Amino acid sequence: MHTEIAIPHQDQQGDNTVVTWPFLSMAAVLGLFAYAGLSAARSAWLADSLALLLAYTAAQAGLCLSQKMLWLKHAGLRWLVLAVFVLLALYVGVKVEAMFWPPLTTGHANWLLPAVILVFIFATVFPAAIDLEIKRRTQASLAAEASKHRVERQMLEARLAALQGQIEPHFLFNTLANTRALIHQDAVLAEQMLNHLIAYLRAAMPDIRQSTTTLGQELDRAAAYLQIFQIRLGPRFQFSVQAADDVRACLIPPLAVMSLVENAIKHGIEPQPGDVRIDISASSDAGQLQIMVSDNGCGFQNELGSGVGLLNVQERLLALFGEQAELQLQPQESGGICATICLPARPGELS
Repeated sequence: MHTEIAIPHQDQQGDNTVVTWPFLSMAAVLGLFAYAGLSAARSAWLADSLALLLAYTAAQAGLCLSQKMLWLKHAGLRWLVLAVFVLLALYVGVKVEAMFWPPLTTGHANWLLPAVILVFIFATVFPAAIDLEIKRRTQASLAAEASKHRVERQMLEARLAALQGQIEPHFLFNTLANTRALIHQDAVLAEQMLNHLIAYLRAAMPDIRQSTTTLGQELDRAAAYLQIFQIRLGPRFQFSVQAADDVRACLIPPLAVMSLVENAIKHGIEPQPGDVRIDISASSDAGQLQIMVSDNGCGFQNELGSGVGLLNVQERLLALFGEQAELQLQPQESGGICATICLPARPGELS
């Protein structure tokens, strides 16, 4: 079984490539420093521009550094690094203005320039930091969801393999037990049964561990098994298998029909004296595939449905299709049981 879940591809290092170093603002700061060194003018706009650009450059560098340091896995550590650089930006901005233009620092309140720098940083750097953290959290959530789906898929595949592995020895044991019983009754018929069994296994074994098989293949295997069983019971046992070609092309879990047939034989046909029969039919309507295995045997018994076969059919239908599929057991008016599997009709692979 292959359960594919589309998960958007994400870079394992997050959105680090989106964060770029503030080279342009660095160049502007260097240019202003050069201009200030060569110019005799000490204008206020030059002081404020240099202070703001230098503070912004330091804060932006802190943002880039916090996002690109791979060992900073926790958001709190990244915010701490950014906060340190914001304080550094505030310090260098004030100091640069005081260093180059001392008269300007006494011309206004001491808190004004730090307040302007902080507002500028909060308006430019912090929105980018918040956006990057949101992207990181989204990518981490997607990665966790993808990992969860991978684990669930692996667990489901292992579970289905274990369930199917339980059915195989159960089926082979019953078939070989029937053959052994016939050896003591009629050696010629036993040889015929062995020939049928060899032919059955030759056809069945290549597909027995596949996750899906066609209904037609499953019905052919069921018919071969019933022919083997007919040798043992003789003329008193009859069976029929009916399904249209398009229905036979639908995919089903392997051994689902065989499990119903075995259950009908073990709990309905074998204990019932006289003429007995099993009828297998399948039909498709409105996207739903319906498979019925009915018998005229003993009907409901205390142990009916408690064996490996039916329980595995129920478990595999639930795992593969959820509430879209079900297994029903109903008594028939003429006696016996009608077991019905309802599941989505799928001509392609199960997914």
